[in-house]
Amino acid sequence: MKRESMRPDGTGSDPFDDFVAARYQALLRGAFLITGDVHDARDLLHDALARVYARRGAIRDPGAAEGYVRQAMVRTHVSRWRRTRREVLTPLLPDTPVAAVDARDEQLEAALRSLPPRQRAAVVLRYYTDLPVARVAEELGCSPATARTHLARATRALRERLAPEKEVVGHGG
Repeated sequence: MKRESMRPDGTGSDPFDDFVAARYQALLRGAFLITGDVHDARDLLHDALARVYARRGAIRDPGAAEGYVRQAMVRTHVSRWRRTRREVLTPLLPDTPVAAVDARDEQLEAALRSLPPRQRAAVVLRYYTDLPVARVAEELGCSPATARTHLARATRALRERLAPEKEVVGHGG
């Protein structure tokens, strides 16, 4: 059974329903451009239409309804973003097993664990987080020269530990 739409004053058909029927696809495209996802765009548009529908009697110019809906979409999207910006959404479920670890990764992890804490911190700050040496020194609370020394010693130790073992061929006698 279809709902009979009426004007806010109770007479005839509601111009807002006619507006929605005529501009729905254009508004949905705009919502998609705001959210980047079809499903989120539909939700956003429907929420915005519900907000504007409740206040449709206050819209004096029927031609301005689209502006009201767009503004409601932007404000609704910003409100959602503010609420959820601290959430980290991932495509993986938390209970799924982690991908198999490469043997080389295990070797690197073991080699990093074998380093003294300050050398390990220097390597992570410099090469993993890509900080300049001056910033590494600042984070470690030492001079840039000391940070370079930590990095040099750590790099040498990692190379020795991770280098493929070479077979030493002796001269028989």
